[in-house]
Amino acid sequence: MEASCAASPPASPWKRPSSIKMINDLYQLTDEIYRLIQTFSDRNREEGIQKLEYLLLKRRDLIEKLPPKSRDNESMGKKIVEMNKEIDQKLILIQHQIMVDLRLLKAKKKHSNRYVNPYETKTFDGMFYDKKN
Repeated sequence: MEASCAASPPASPWKRPSSIKMINDLYQLTDEIYRLIQTFSDRNREEGIQKLEYLLLKRRDLIEKLPPKSRDNESMGKKIVEMNKEIDQKLILIQHQIMVDLRLLKAKKKHSNRYVNPYETKTFDGMFYDKKN
């Protein structure tokens, strides 16, 4: 009887819960990102961006370690995909908002420099360009 137990290795009982645990962790991270994006505002933008970046990197690492698709995780996977669609849309809006703010900041800087030193910029009004040379 001892030989039969030693001949066949026991089935690994923690492999399935590990993948389920990973899916649950992925779901929790996605949900945290989703909630953070819903409450994102200009007042705490710097902190929000840092936290978002951290959570997205953590989520990426978890996705890379994720086992292949299985039937057990299909319903939770669908929820994750649906939340991810909304997250992507909101991230695009946040990126657009940041780009607009950067353009406005550059324009303010340019106008401020012109106001402080109006003669620094060179104007080409009234100049004659000789095309023969």
